[in-house]
Amino acid sequence: MTNSIKNKTILVLGGTGSIGSAISELLEGAGAKVFRHGLTGECAADVRDEVQLKSLINGVIKKSGPIYGLVNSISAPVKIDGIEKKKWADFLEQLDVQLKAAVVAGEVLIPHMKENGGGAIVNILSSYVTNQSPASLSDYVTAKYAMLGFTKASAKDLEKYKITVNAVSPSLIKNEFSRGVPEKLLEILAAQSPTGRLTNSEDVARAVLELIADPGITGKNIQIIGGEVLE
Repeated sequence: MTNSIKNKTILVLGGTGSIGSAISELLEGAGAKVFRHGLTGECAADVRDEVQLKSLINGVIKKSGPIYGLVNSISAPVKIDGIEKKKWADFLEQLDVQLKAAVVAGEVLIPHMKENGGGAIVNILSSYVTNQSPASLSDYVTAKYAMLGFTKASAKDLEKYKITVNAVSPSLIKNEFSRGVPEKLLEILAAQSPTGRLTNSEDVARAVLELIADPGITGKNIQIIGGEVLE
């Protein structure tokens, strides 16, 4: 790592979820001033609402000064069903919570980061964007692919301003998202992974910390499969 994040302000959208909490705790341990967005609490906002999201970001800036880092670790509740049973509204819900929120946050933070000499953005995706997609998650996977394209395009546009944009794509994690997956299947997936275990939230957090702390990395999608980091 070539850039200390000590005393730098970082906003984690989805910072109260299992992955977002692990990211926030690790960043705080490295000395960053972390603001954890959620549906309740000090940083509460509905990210689908542009006014609420922009108000949240401006409130953090007013309270803590320049925001150096943004982590997008948000997803709408997942509806497990075949694509023939899903409607445009299901896709729009995922796109609103993921892609739209990232774009709206960028409307405020990108000019802000430019004025302050740079920054770092990390988007949490899924290994499904580079590996085989599972059945019954078409809307969720589509939104993650959209976020991958957004990450790569943003990185190209923003590198001249010293703003890095990267993604972390973990494989299946045993958490609230995977609560409907049978335990036996989780055991099989763990056995098939390179390290013999499932990916966990701490694996994701370590990758996020590295990407935020290293200003020389941009446009990357870091895959984490069973704790093993791949590019």
